[in-house]
Amino acid sequence: MPVPNSRRASAAAGALLFIASFAVAAPSSAAGVQVLNPQQFAGTDGTAKWPQFGYDPGQTAYNPLETTITTKNVSKLQILWNDSSIVQPGGIVVDGSIAYVDDQGQSNAGLYALDTTTGAQKWFAQVNLNGSWGNFVHPVAAVAGNVVVTPCSNGQSSGFLTGLCGVDSKTGAIVWTHLCSQYQGGGCEGIVNGTSPTFYDSRIVFQTTEGVNEQPDTEALNPKTGALLWDVPGEYHCPDAGDTSGNPLPGANGLVFAVLGCQGPSGSTYICALSAKSGASVWCAASESVYVQGLIAGGGMLYVAENAGSDGQVVAFDAKTGAQEWTTTLPRTVDSLALAGSRLFVNDGLAGVYALSTGNGKQLWNYSANANYTNGGVLSVADGIVFTDGGGGNNGNDGLTALNEKNGALLWASSFGNGAAPATPVIVNGAIYAGCYTLCALKLPALRARY
Repeated sequence: MPVPNSRRASAAAGALLFIASFAVAAPSSAAGVQVLNPQQFAGTDGTAKWPQFGYDPGQTAYNPLETTITTKNVSKLQILWNDSSIVQPGGIVVDGSIAYVDDQGQSNAGLYALDTTTGAQKWFAQVNLNGSWGNFVHPVAAVAGNVVVTPCSNGQSSGFLTGLCGVDSKTGAIVWTHLCSQYQGGGCEGIVNGTSPTFYDSRIVFQTTEGVNEQPDTEALNPKTGALLWDVPGEYHCPDAGDTSGNPLPGANGLVFAVLGCQGPSGSTYICALSAKSGASVWCAASESVYVQGLIAGGGMLYVAENAGSDGQVVAFDAKTGAQEWTTTLPRTVDSLALAGSRLFVNDGLAGVYALSTGNGKQLWNYSANANYTNGGVLSVADGIVFTDGGGGNNGNDGLTALNEKNGALLWASSFGNGAAPATPVIVNGAIYAGCYTLCALKLPALRARY
């Protein structure tokens, strides 16, 4: 059903934004695929889930259910299993007893389903994560009930097309494909300049570049079938603006938050709240920077990481109205965000991690004593611990680091790590799943499985 064009006054920038939303023909459907409520992170079997990139649709990277790994015992973590066939994993999500891992750029790249306890492979889906992916190095799936939605491509060297694929969570069979549109018989950018998927309000939402257009469209799909529900077109020939992280878009309060380049009368980069049901514009605010590094939403707020030259800043908006609440400037560019209660955590990807008050943006603490522990640029939070990484490598950087959420004190730094792995650590059910150059699972000694 077509969605009408929307035209609204910007709540925060005072400018008019024109957004057209429309539906196109649906891809092939997947019969009998059941989609469940992604908000129920504690399943009927009593196990918790980390079903998408940032745990929840707001992409907060915070698991409030974790109580096993604490500030007192985190230093005792040991490797439970290590899958050396998965090199530099791009993204990890966990649905109960199964971990779904996207591996990109390797000879055996694709989507893996693994037993979380033993690491045994359940299945492998060839979704063609090799090819001309450019700077898109963080592919990560989203679990939508019995469908795992993952970045994918057609795998062709010429006429290269990228987009999303729906994969049966039990068998690994590809049940639908939604790739970008060709232009004059050639390839298209697709999600190379877009994002991995978010599952929110029974929809898959993401950004993808269609045809010759260089600014990504924001689209919503039916997770059962891959059918297009609505589309907010990007601007023609606008390659140098918008969201640069490739991370999934946050959703909260019935809204999806997206970055749209070259909008408004001055050609600004805009941060927009779109209706999750229709794609209609609710509010938009002009960004102070052409480049936006990331967004997360929670507690009625939207937090935006922006970079300008060598400096970075975090801007807080009221998620419902778009009113700007505060801005905090940091001495280095911002790389990633996480949110837990009244604290917002920022990794600058170079020298440290900062904790800010969500109420006013004031800095509560920072850890910058050893950049080898933090310059991997990812963040996750659980049970009073902020997890980040050093990116690995042969330069003394560590694979995984734990900081005290309250004061930033260093609790633990792993002894493993040899080469960067862009996957964000997943902390769930008393275990951590993370990149340690390859793919590793960690648990406390008393909880390790005995084979």
